[in-house]
Amino acid sequence: MNADDTVTIYDVAREAGVSMATVSRVVNGNKNVKENTRKKVLEVIDRLDYRPNAVARGLASKKTTTVGVVIPNITNGYFSSLAKGIDDIAEMYKYNIVLANSDEDNEKEVSVVNTLFSKQVDGIIYMGYHLTDKIRSEFSRSRTPIVLAGTVDVEHQLP
Repeated sequence: MNADDTVTIYDVAREAGVSMATVSRVVNGNKNVKENTRKKVLEVIDRLDYRPNAVARGLASKKTTTVGVVIPNITNGYFSSLAKGIDDIAEMYKYNIVLANSDEDNEKEVSVVNTLFSKQVDGIIYMGYHLTDKIRSEFSRSRTPIVLAGTVDVEHQLP
């Protein structure tokens, strides 16, 4: 293995002389692994400096542990404070956030929301001054959970 190569779960399994499934069980804290095997796998993980691939985990679990946060103006203290609080809570639950600033531009807002959908985020926290028909439409078409924060759906059109 070259110094530039990323260490994979397969490398750990090969070095430890176990299956990939066993490495996965150890990494995920499954108790169904003998203590000697667990120690051997953890030693190899430490020696190879293995870091689980979050993208692969997301594909396997159908969860990305990522939440999209849309704010209208990052320089507005109210919204930046909300975003900071969301990030703090997300970190507590081992989630990441993808922060998207719409610059109070309706077209950019639609674009960043669709980008977040394409990144398969587990949910979106939407903060904006108002909900346009286009944003309502995008939210209604998606199965991704949406939370409105600092925004009121005065027309009550979202489920």
